[in-house]
Amino acid sequence: MRFLFLMFVPFWTLEAASQGQVETDFGADLIVLTGVFDDSDTEIDAEPVLMELSLTGDAEYLFDNGVEVSGHLTFRAQTDHPARSGFAGALLDCPPSDSNCRNIEGQGVRGAFSRLSSTGVRDEDQDIQGSLELAYVMIDGSWGELVVGRDQGVAQRFYEGGPTVFNAGRGTNPILDPMGIAISRTRNDISSTAEKVSYVTPRLLGVRAGVSVTPDASVERLDLDTHTATVGVLEPEIEGVVEAGLQASRHLRDADLRLRGSLTWSNTNLTSPAAYEDMNTFSVGVDVERRDEFRLGASLLTSDNGGQGDYQSAAIGGSYIYDAYELKLSADSTKDDTINLDGWGVSVGAGRQINDHLELTLGYKASEVTVPEAETSTRRSIFKQGVLLEISIRN
Repeated sequence: MRFLFLMFVPFWTLEAASQGQVETDFGADLIVLTGVFDDSDTEIDAEPVLMELSLTGDAEYLFDNGVEVSGHLTFRAQTDHPARSGFAGALLDCPPSDSNCRNIEGQGVRGAFSRLSSTGVRDEDQDIQGSLELAYVMIDGSWGELVVGRDQGVAQRFYEGGPTVFNAGRGTNPILDPMGIAISRTRNDISSTAEKVSYVTPRLLGVRAGVSVTPDASVERLDLDTHTATVGVLEPEIEGVVEAGLQASRHLRDADLRLRGSLTWSNTNLTSPAAYEDMNTFSVGVDVERRDEFRLGASLLTSDNGGQGDYQSAAIGGSYIYDAYELKLSADSTKDDTINLDGWGVSVGAGRQINDHLELTLGYKASEVTVPEAETSTRRSIFKQGVLLEISIRN
């Protein structure tokens, strides 16, 4: 990626010096998520305080012919739940030696998309993790948009769905997971932010298409760790990912409604072990909004999860503007047949934009996960609930 970025520097600098000026922008965001939890289930303790700091840098140059060349960097550091860093890990410890637990060749299993495993609960000390999450160059013109470098794939960028109560502590596609039992992902994001090449067409009648190619998607990132390995677990090794998507947006002026929707697909090459197959994942999302009044949406994802049992997740959300407050509600439901796990979550709360730099959200969140019980043929539930305060500070 560094080589690709440096290739553009001489071209960019010379053109800027002769025709115009490179515009730059730098930003910093801080999110603090704190809460009080009913933590009667002590197998996975909740984390009362989590934080994330994001630093961004952008530079762009606009040519006389309308083509824009830009570069973008994002570094993020966070304290997330120690047992679920990068969304990977296990919510149960069901040893493969137990006949009631999923196993392949005497080892535990992991969903290739879900990244959840049947054994290997991590009990680590809380620490700070940091990662250069984005580092790419974009060329944008009348013919479309080309992106090279460390970035989200089009299947993730095209995501549409309902609003969430919390920005970072949301139940679906979470950035921070204070309860440690989040299992819902409706973003088709298996390529994470690995180095890739993406192309997106211009919009035609409100619709655009895109494709991304990721040569090696086995990476450790904050939101999705596709490289993790656990002793005693048969790990599906992710290599290349090809993804494609359609995204539509239309404004109904008479009704003053903005309609958005997306459809995405990804194919993932799993190089080993032989028990796993190349993986296909599909997602769809819709969103309806009336500006400064309400917003409703839903999303659905289904994946064969590498061939050992499907993964499916659905989420809905809605928000309503009342005076200076945004009242929000969201819910999700997920099933992972690879490790015989399912669960649901619901959140309700209210947020307020205090000024251009500060946003506060206060709400209630509850989640439940049902898992197999080792040494018996029964299943048991892990239930957690709490009241959360999310503080977002932007420069």
